[in-house]
Amino acid sequence: MTGKPPSKSPVRKRLDGYWKLEVANAALIPAFVVAMCHIYGEGAGWLTWLALFPTAGLLLVGGLYWRGKLRALEGSERALDAALRLADKAQWPSLVLSLLSVALVLADLLFGLPGVTGTDRWAAGGSGILALLEYVNYYHRQLQHFDNAADFKRLLTGRGMRPAKMAVDLAAWRGD
Repeated sequence: MTGKPPSKSPVRKRLDGYWKLEVANAALIPAFVVAMCHIYGEGAGWLTWLALFPTAGLLLVGGLYWRGKLRALEGSERALDAALRLADKAQWPSLVLSLLSVALVLADLLFGLPGVTGTDRWAAGGSGILALLEYVNYYHRQLQHFDNAADFKRLLTGRGMRPAKMAVDLAAWRGD
């Protein structure tokens, strides 16, 4: 025995990177948005914070799902079960908060809402759209196709977007 740890398979390496990136993005994206609001405007207002909540939450749920998937490959089904339980509980609140944030941005554009600045409106709009995209990416269809050659080829050949991995695992976990 050489004392070297066994190397990870390509799937394990990819999952290890996915979960770390998603969890990091749950903190980094809000920090970036808030910093940009301060640099280019009056700061992040209530509408931006509302939109960042489901964005960060979905990224965190996604990161924990990928971590659970990795742990399941390593033999710990309990980790995936815990991640799916969280994803199940977070699904409807995430959708409602994402839709609410986008609806409020539209209401502000049409009617003006108290305490919303131009910077706040754009930051909240971008964050709300990102939240909706993350929701679709995890709960319905895989939107990300640029990090895996097979997925990218599938998209380019016109075979469409595949069901989201978490959606497939959630359906099996729920017994759908």
